[in-house]
Amino acid sequence: MTEVRSCPFHVCVAETEDILVKNLGDVLKGCADRSLEKSGTFRLGLSGGSLVQLFTRALVDFQLDTKCWKFFFCDERYVAHDHQESTYWAYKTQMLSQLPNILDSQFVKANTSLPLDECANDYETRVKAEFGTNCPEFDLLLLGMGPDGHTCSLFPEQPASLTETQRLVIPIRNSPKPPPERITFTLPLINNAKNVVFVVTGASKAAVVNSVFGDLDKKFPAAWIEPKHGELTLLTDVGAAKSFVCHTK
Repeated sequence: MTEVRSCPFHVCVAETEDILVKNLGDVLKGCADRSLEKSGTFRLGLSGGSLVQLFTRALVDFQLDTKCWKFFFCDERYVAHDHQESTYWAYKTQMLSQLPNILDSQFVKANTSLPLDECANDYETRVKAEFGTNCPEFDLLLLGMGPDGHTCSLFPEQPASLTETQRLVIPIRNSPKPPPERITFTLPLINNAKNVVFVVTGASKAAVVNSVFGDLDKKFPAAWIEPKHGELTLLTDVGAAKSFVCHTK
């Protein structure tokens, strides 16, 4: 029996990458406008992979004013900041070169020079300090999803990471996807966000999109993402959505 989702859920399917970037830009502008009007700061969490380019394109195309934005990382590889595997470095090289008005100080980075456990604890402390609370509520989290249904660094081969109820950031060892050591946001932090947006593309992910967003199959970590007081959105293309769209008709 298919589970019933308890949070508001929206799906937007794009025919082309240009339309996908526009949809992402619309989400960014809407979330930023609401956050800036309420608190004067827009706090969002970023993920790596194809999102780096798509996010940068959206900022460039929409010419958004980002001076009051703060960028966090939903997960990070346990490597130096200038390592090619670093998610921070991917954004810095892709984004800051095209968007010179964004300052490096706007990025809240993990201190990967610390031992792994300390790195995770330190990043959790920094996130809490930035929000001024032990229960941070992100304005927006941008997530990707792998063909195996993982999101952030929460992998189906490591189900124990999905049972964490106290810590907001945890260390990951022996990741099934290299590099093996990482830190990641946990479900209590992710599901406390006001808006969680998955950006998933490609026909190779069609089956898992259907399983995660259609069937809510909990063997896939991405299916555990369900904001308690917020909204969930899937931005996707026709390839990734083909099975899901048919399933929901």
